[in-house]
Amino acid sequence: MISVIMPVYNGEEFLEEAIKSILAQTEPEFELIIINDGSTDGSEDIILTYSRIDNRIKYYKQENKGEGAARNLALQYAKGEFICFQDADDISLPSRLEVLKRHFTSMNIGFVHSDMLLINEVGKPIGYWQSRNISKERLLRFFLKIGTPFNNPSMMIRREVISDLRYDTSFKIGTDTDMVSRFSIKWDSVHIPEPLLLYRRHSNNISNQKDYDTLFAHVQKFLNSYSLEELIPELSWDNGNLMSNKAKACAIISLFLFRRGMIQDGYAWYEKATNMINENDVETQFFVAGIGKLAIGEYEGALRLLQSCKTRDHILENYVGEAYALMGNITEAYNHFVRALELSPGYEEPIDNLKGLGGATGLHLVDTSWMKFRKGM
Repeated sequence: MISVIMPVYNGEEFLEEAIKSILAQTEPEFELIIINDGSTDGSEDIILTYSRIDNRIKYYKQENKGEGAARNLALQYAKGEFICFQDADDISLPSRLEVLKRHFTSMNIGFVHSDMLLINEVGKPIGYWQSRNISKERLLRFFLKIGTPFNNPSMMIRREVISDLRYDTSFKIGTDTDMVSRFSIKWDSVHIPEPLLLYRRHSNNISNQKDYDTLFAHVQKFLNSYSLEELIPELSWDNGNLMSNKAKACAIISLFLFRRGMIQDGYAWYEKATNMINENDVETQFFVAGIGKLAIGEYEGALRLLQSCKTRDHILENYVGEAYALMGNITEAYNHFVRALELSPGYEEPIDNLKGLGGATGLHLVDTSWMKFRKGM
């Protein structure tokens, strides 16, 4: 059986459509657990209207404690072998549960996820969110650089995957990404390249929050959960100078944070990097300063500093390539990314950067079926 979890807080505007989309599923074996998180509008009346006539709906309510607490309460009551999520303003296509469940073809598969169609308040399509599959080994870097590679609301999760986990109720934003980052690195997954969920964008979305600390608290927790060796494994931790490696790792993390818009944390991690450098270690000084210049957009200065380093290892080659690419010299960038991979074939950054070079100069999708609508847009 599948347990579908639906937290509700003042969701009366779209709630009925959301509930109907679950009750209309082609998959017969499910329960819909609705948690009323202290709504003050007409949400409860809508829920009761359906729960009285359909025993697949299990209804509970609590004082307003937030989305994380509502999901945790639902997990206490969930009886299904699989857990799925449905926000009170989104819509599941009729075959969503059936298709997701069908792809659990191995006990090694911990979760299945799909793409999403974005819609607005009146149900008009406004965009398409494509997800992707990514190996467990590369997930930490993706969470660090970008965030979740999955469309979190689109997931179906095997119950045992999260049996010992609960949502962090201290977060207003990122509670689901925090949860996903804790279990996804341990399990295989399957991506379904179909829009099984219609995700509604409107002015009341929690993700519209603009407060810095609220936006990035889950990223800060992520950073504190792993060692520098785990976050930046490409450094020679077994052979290199420990303090030099730590300084370089902090500088690279700083660069990633700047690129995510986490300017305050970016400066803090850069300061950590500079404080770790031995005053006689000129090589590390050049590297860290070069990464700092990359972070703030001074690419020519970054290139000069990085090229002053005598040790031309795979990491240096990659960031020299980035400086060239950001200055518009694609040929030189390409040469340095390839050289980085010759020195270290499994190094992720130049692989991603080669993909970036190709995508920036001409992105070609295998599936071009959507182009038939282009003239009408």
